[in-house]
Amino acid sequence: MAALTNARNTPEMPDGGRMRVCPVETNTNIYLGGIVALDAAGNAVPASATTTVANPLKIIGRAEYVSNGIPGQNAINNPGAAGAISITARKGVFLYATDGSVGAAQVGLICFALDDNNVTATDRASGATVQQYAAAGTVVAIDPRGQVWVDFWHQATGAA
Repeated sequence: MAALTNARNTPEMPDGGRMRVCPVETNTNIYLGGIVALDAAGNAVPASATTTVANPLKIIGRAEYVSNGIPGQNAINNPGAAGAISITARKGVFLYATDGSVGAAQVGLICFALDDNNVTATDRASGATVQQYAAAGTVVAIDPRGQVWVDFWHQATGAA
């Protein structure tokens, strides 16, 4: 498409793109409240680490609710074909646990999803040669119990 030569009425995504509905990957369980990612095929999976290859997951937010499944229940697509059910993920600022590496010094920096409930300060384990953890978002604050407020709107380059 050519560059503009006149004004354009550019549509905006409803609710500013805060909520996103994605098909759930084959044989996958996503728990409500957990950190959700998209895999290379564009299907929703729980955030997780890789061990030998660069992590291809793109974090999209917190699991909110299920479509084509049981409302108010976790997204259990096991067994199930990719897309048999969908999950709605929400961007925002949410509270997650940490492996102990995220503290006051990381406020304003990117944290990474260790799994669907924990964030870490680095993109890989000690000695790893590839990025194992996907960028989750920006650390906003540390609560008094040591948990981390993560802003899923602001992620590193390459995040969904």
